Amino acid sequence: MNLVQYYGLTAEQWLEYVGFLGTAGVALVSGLGVLFARRVLHAAVWLLFCLLGVAGLFALMGAHVLFGVQILVYAGAIAVMIIFAVLLLERATGRGILSGNRHLFAGVVSAGAFVVVMAPTLGVALWAAGWPSQTAPTTGQTNVALIGRLFLTRHLLAFELMSVVLLVAMIGAIVLARAERRSDAEEAPEAQGGGAAHVPTEEARPS
Repeated sequence: MNLVQYYGLTAEQWLEYVGFLGTAGVALVSGLGVLFARRVLHAAVWLLFCLLGVAGLFALMGAHVLFGVQILVYAGAIAVMIIFAVLLLERATGRGILSGNRHLFAGVVSAGAFVVVMAPTLGVALWAAGWPSQTAPTTGQTNVALIGRLFLTRHLLAFELMSVVLLVAMIGAIVLARAERRSDAEEAPEAQGGGAAHVPTEEARPS
């Protein structure tokens, strides 16, 4: 009797099972690497692999849209942007940026509050949906087509508002960067001798 017949699983189910264990292991180990990395650059690299592991989980579940969004937006844009920012900061400072847990208590309290709020919410949502007795109706369309149809019909306003919010955030970042550069340029002539240098003196002490 082989292993497939013993556990009652087909070869395809074993392949999915091994794929789930592999991608979940990558996401878990990478998440621990983010938490315990001594340098911010190493934590950012671990974060990239963690996001790729989560993308693999989405692929195994058949969530093709979430798989694409996870690869393009999170792993391909946000994680790479964080790595570039850390590299530029380390080049400007001339030394590696160390990571630290200065607000460990606040982080633990926030995570606990998040779990307390989300656990009942998920329970109520699953109970209302009749999980796991009921299954989603099959319409013959892929989730890519269904999500695209919802984006362009029912959730069109929210989709457009999200793009406007991202545009405003980008413009605000540009304005703040230009204002900081302008203030640095105004302070440069004064630092080069444009004004009288202020020499701090020690106050006269009473005898």
